[in-house]
Amino acid sequence: MKKLNSILFLLFLLVAFNVKAQDPTIDEKLTEVNDKVNGLLERLATDEADLSKLTKIKVSGYIQAQYQNFESPSLLSTSQNYFSLRRVRVKFTYEAADGVKFVLQPDFSPGALSLKDAYVVLNDRWTNAFSLTAGKFNRPNYEVEYSSSQRELPERSLVIRTLYPGERAIGAKLEYNPLNTPIHIQLAVLNGPDGLTINNSAGVNQNTNENKDYDNFKDVMARITYNLKLGSFGGLDFGAHGYFGALKSNAVKTLSSDYSTVKDIKFGDALKRNWVGGEFQLYADVIGGLSVKGEYIAGKNASVGYAPVAASGTTAAVPGVANFQNKFAGYYLYLIKNLGKKNQFAFRYDYYDPNTDITGKDVAVKGFTTTDAVTLKSKMSGKGDLATTTYGFALHHYFDDNLRITLGYDIVQNEKVGTSGKVVDNYTDAHGNAGTLDWSNAINQNVFTLRIQAKF
Repeated sequence: MKKLNSILFLLFLLVAFNVKAQDPTIDEKLTEVNDKVNGLLERLATDEADLSKLTKIKVSGYIQAQYQNFESPSLLSTSQNYFSLRRVRVKFTYEAADGVKFVLQPDFSPGALSLKDAYVVLNDRWTNAFSLTAGKFNRPNYEVEYSSSQRELPERSLVIRTLYPGERAIGAKLEYNPLNTPIHIQLAVLNGPDGLTINNSAGVNQNTNENKDYDNFKDVMARITYNLKLGSFGGLDFGAHGYFGALKSNAVKTLSSDYSTVKDIKFGDALKRNWVGGEFQLYADVIGGLSVKGEYIAGKNASVGYAPVAASGTTAAVPGVANFQNKFAGYYLYLIKNLGKKNQFAFRYDYYDPNTDITGKDVAVKGFTTTDAVTLKSKMSGKGDLATTTYGFALHHYFDDNLRITLGYDIVQNEKVGTSGKVVDNYTDAHGNAGTLDWSNAINQNVFTLRIQAKF
């Protein structure tokens, strides 16, 4: 801008000198030229201000187009293979002022338009160590916060998808990340039930308003990580996180996952959901670069039941369903190896047991039998208590920094029910033929994925 002003000033002097030499009405000519130059300067100043605002806006995003084939027999009556758009994200970041940032990220996937991120970040200008985030953002967990555009397997591990459906939550988060110490601390207060389904006696989800909390309870998440440099070998990140939350009880009993312990609870009381986890990420600059990453999480999860209600058109009561509080454990382990500069291989072992109180041989054997069938239903253990092991493989080819093609294959193995015929699923294939899945056997649930990702 200074150079432009200098050039305009020189032009003004040249024009003024020329006018003075040729025209006796020098004052009028000088005034006319001066007005024109001032008008031009005002327009340039306005354009510069507008351009300055635009430079504060950053736009990025990615598209994931894919073809998938599902080998599960239970999908025979529907589409087992199809093309789809897994994610279509556009992210807008606006640096409003020094230390202030706004982020907005919708997802435009067909039939699933949703708002993924919408939050403001206020950074500490004095120590540059603290930041406050408010709005809708990723929950503080490694695999949750690890971007879907960078992740080495097509989808997150089963334990993460179960505990943190949709990955995001609405709330506020305080972070401590000092400049000279490789420690990162996150503390978040969240609505909690984001993404959960909480059905009433009619099977209607009561938790459909994503922008409002389902109850008065707030959930707390905390995560701490530390980065350790290993010289020329690489680096090691390790840490832990915890989740401490509750849901409002709609029932008067809570059944534990051993199917024998039943506790009284009042309508509206807190139904606890608490767990802790440990994590590590090892990055090694050996044989072309490799990394090993893992996380273990265990604790108590819960689902909300409902109290007895009057049957439609009668005064007779429909038995209620007890809350269910289950002990669980899950973990995953990654091995990622670069194959030259353009290719990468990834393997993940993924295990999730939704009920550590019983094994497969107990499923459909252990159950809760009520002594008052008028007010409470009995409940038998089922396939929802079975553990799942997944072996995930992926091969990536990077055409450049913005284009990646992925071949992925997940081998999914279920824990087997101990007795044949105890837990079965009936289905009808596309030709109208009836079939049965017996969960005392290994059910083929493998998935093949071919994905192309384009970033901008």
